[in-house]
Parts: sequence; C-alpha cells; structure tokens
Amino acid sequence: MTDAIVLADRDDVVRLANPAAARLLGAEDLVGRRVVEVVRDHELLEAIDAARRGEETVREMERDGGRHVLRIAAKPLLAGDVLLTVHDLSAVRRLETQRRDFVANVSHELRTPLSALKAMVETLRGGAMGDRDAADDFLGRIDREVDGLTELVGDLLALTRMESEDDALELQDADAADLVREAAARLEPLATRAQIRLATATDASGARVRVDPARMAQVLANLVHNAIKFTPAGGTVTLGTTATPADVTLWVRDTGAGIDPADLERIFERFFKSDPSRSTGGTGLGLAIAKHAVQAHGGTIGASSGGRGQGSMFTVTLRRSA
Repeated sequence: MTDAIVLADRDDVVRLANPAAARLLGAEDLVGRRVVEVVRDHELLEAIDAARRGEETVREMERDGGRHVLRIAAKPLLAGDVLLTVHDLSAVRRLETQRRDFVANVSHELRTPLSALKAMVETLRGGAMGDRDAADDFLGRIDREVDGLTELVGDLLALTRMESEDDALELQDADAADLVREAAARLEPLATRAQIRLATATDASGARVRVDPARMAQVLANLVHNAIKFTPAGGTVTLGTTATPADVTLWVRDTGAGIDPADLERIFERFFKSDPSRSTGGTGLGLAIAKHAVQAHGGTIGASSGGRGQGSMFTVTLRRSA
C-alpha cells in the first residue's frame, strides 16, 4: 500500500507498521518502539491523542512549506488500540493547482482576442462599414484575431491528444540528419521573410533514431519557429545533430533575445511567456507540445542560454537505433 499505516497499542507501543510508514516517519524497525520515539510531527501526535480519547480524527497537514500535503486519519479501536493512516495528497494538490492555472490561462488567452473582435464588430456596425479603407483595415484585424484563436485551439487539441493514452506513436527508423535538413527546408520561407539566415550543421555519423516522423517534424518546427520569432533581422538560426555511441541530439541554436536564467526551468510550461522579449505573439503552447512529444519518444528536451541578448539553444536527445 502507498498509504502509511501504524497500529499502536494502549501503551503507545507500535505493534504494526508498513514500509510506507517507515518512509514517511524516516525511521526503520518501527515495531516495538514507542510512538513518541518515531513520530515527531505534532499534528500526528495530536491526532493519536484525540483517538485515545475516543475521537476519530481526520485532518490535513503540510510539510516543507506546503510542497507536501498529507491527509491524516486516526481511529480508536477496541482495547485502547489506535489505527493511524496517512495518505500523501501532494500529487493530487499539484494536479488541482495545474488545472486551475490551466483554466485561468486559457481564459486569459481567449479574453483579449474576443474583446478585440467584439470591439471591432461594434465599430463596424457603428458606421465604419461606410468607410471602405477603415472597413478593410478592421476586417484584416478580425481575420488575424481569428487566425490566432484557430492556432490556440489547434495547439490545445494537439496537447490534449499527446496527453491521452490513446494517442499512439507510429514509430519508424529515420536518419537524424535528414530530420534536421527537412525541418530547415520547411522553415526556410519563414526565415527568409524574417530576414534570418537558416543554417544546418549535421554530423556525418549516419546516426538513426526510432521516431514518429510527423511528431518529430512538429517538435523541430516548433523549436525553429520559436527561434526565428525571437531572433532579430540579420541574425542566424542553426539546426544540427550531435551523435554519441548511445544517443543522438538534435539541436536548434539562435543568436536572438536569449532567455533569463530564472526562466529556463519554466520555459516548457504551458502558456509561459518570459518577459519582456518572449511575451509577444504565439499561444505559449509550442514548447509544451514539443516537451510532451519528446517525452512520448522516451527522450529529453532542454534549453540553455547565456542570458538576455545572448541567444539560446534547445536540444532534443533520443536513443540511437543504429
């Protein structure tokens, strides 16, 4: 059982305890020892004392500044024994927090474009339709806002599919260098429009990886698109591969805005947008989608940067298949 269970007799001696209880209390060989010797949390001792008085107690306690949440239940038994059970709610609480944050972030991302659309429609209805130039301008803005909403919904659906157990990968062997070169070819028009030089630097090892080509193409596209977006005109974005006997790393390096060291740990979170340079444009889901896709392949994804104005580098490491 994952729940910690301790049975103490009327003399406050531990008679039964499972391995989870030993891990929770940080002590071994609990059986035969007095409760006060092994239980150091005053909330647990208070619950046991209440059970001694015949009161069944259920409460929650926090540890490590709220990072761990435990549900305590102390129940009086016959002959003066007390049964103490402790359930770790930390993972549940984290999921609840993530769900609340997710709903709040989606609501925020939807509110701004919807408000803009509402305002522009009201302006058109208020008479702007009669001014051809103004009407065309508003219709162009409406079109861009709708495109942004469509992109957001698409990213949300993609993220939901990746997190579902039904979303199976269609794996096949692929040349790592080919994956990078194909991504560069697809994103070349975008780089050209942004006046960014797009280069490749693949090794000659012929390393192969077992991937879902469509998924890995999406990962690389997200990383390259992100690099282009935050690199000023005249800059360079480079895609490359590095192989070891066991692994292959696909990487994307840019000469752009860089990432503050404090933001590196959060850069792959949903809707995270680092201020100030990474707070404009996009849905804030591209890197989260890339992370889920890489993890589904059993790989790892990371980011590094020397700080603001120092550019950044994103890496995807996968096991070699050949």
